[in-house]
Amino acid sequence: MSIAIMSQLFKAHLGSTGRKMLAVRLADFADDDGKGIWPTVGLLAQQTELSERTVQRILSDFVSEGLLIVVRKGGSKPGEATRYDFNMAAIAKLRSSKSVADGCHGVTHDTVSPVTPTTERGDTDDADGCHRDTQTVIEPPIEPSEREGAREGDLKDQDDPAKFAQRVKALEMGRANNPWPGAIASSTAWALQQFEKLTPEERRMAEERRDAYLAECKAQKVKNVALGVYLRDKKFLDVVPSAVKAQAATAAIGVAPFGPVWAGIRALALIDGPEPVEVPLDVRERIGQSFETLRRVNEARAVDYLHRKGIQLGADGRLIFPHDFDQAEHRRRVMETGFPRVNDLHSRAKGRERSTAEARFDALAPLCEPVPVGSELFERWRAHHQEAGWPFLPDPGSMPVVYFPKGGPEGLHQFEIAARAALRQERSDDHAA
Repeated sequence: MSIAIMSQLFKAHLGSTGRKMLAVRLADFADDDGKGIWPTVGLLAQQTELSERTVQRILSDFVSEGLLIVVRKGGSKPGEATRYDFNMAAIAKLRSSKSVADGCHGVTHDTVSPVTPTTERGDTDDADGCHRDTQTVIEPPIEPSEREGAREGDLKDQDDPAKFAQRVKALEMGRANNPWPGAIASSTAWALQQFEKLTPEERRMAEERRDAYLAECKAQKVKNVALGVYLRDKKFLDVVPSAVKAQAATAAIGVAPFGPVWAGIRALALIDGPEPVEVPLDVRERIGQSFETLRRVNEARAVDYLHRKGIQLGADGRLIFPHDFDQAEHRRRVMETGFPRVNDLHSRAKGRERSTAEARFDALAPLCEPVPVGSELFERWRAHHQEAGWPFLPDPGSMPVVYFPKGGPEGLHQFEIAARAALRQERSDDHAA
């Protein structure tokens, strides 16, 4: 999730509420470079409450306008989404939804600087920040602790005024792709003022009961109040404890990349095996066409494309495929597309982006252990993945440790038994609550 891009889009004039809501949701999937956007149209329609046809139309408009770039076209198999990147240059040129004369958030008359991927702080033209007591701080990604049993849930913000804007933005956007209804048309600045007036305990209660309040409104078929009113009138105090408990049972948790819960979910998805993957009958012709296309642009790049697939270029210009090409191509496609849940975890991990999961998956954390990167055990895991035909971890960068199931590759069977038992128990407890 890129808070920087979200902030830019919130301030931009996009022509309609639907266009702005969709753009902000797309930013929820992007990294700070605007890359890695590939939710399905159905998911976007569900989250924005727009029809699928409207989502498709707006996406097409964004591409035509240059706001989005199509990286890879989807639709070659059921459920495959098109992958987009934001055009950061186009975002930077978007017209503001308010004039400079309106001042900060249209309330004060302090001019402010926008948040950009190259600017760590927004609203900081003066030393005190746009509200003279807060500054919007874009926090760096949090890497998992080296301590065994570290929990993602321990990353809760302290009651630091410098982080109030970030916490209010989290209240607006939600932690499980459930934005506050109507937030896109409401004043974030006013909601922030109401948040600042609460006591530390009230702020935490407002955050903890947010989802329960929205769920209760939906259950009673009543319209929720604006976020600022929720904070000002302390509507979170009206949420009964049983509703909070019931909501917590189904709430989503943040899953830190390379952490224990991440490792547990990933391991179970690999153990479940790949989805069916087929190699097109004309795959060799397609490769030949791709080679010729690349060749017209860059000869060296085209040859490298062949070498990566183990294909030789004959003296007569014909492609020479290895005898086991079909099997190798199938294995490659299985690793690239056969494990969609794993591939999604990997894609987010590359940008150090936290994913989400049901709260019950927190039970997997004690079943995983930290493994030093490059250690003998780490390399044994790499070899096991290669032997099993599983995609290995993305580059962990400077992380000294990453998590795997306890007991090494030899302990995977025991991990599976314990993990599935733990998840069954958590589901049983949730239903009992």
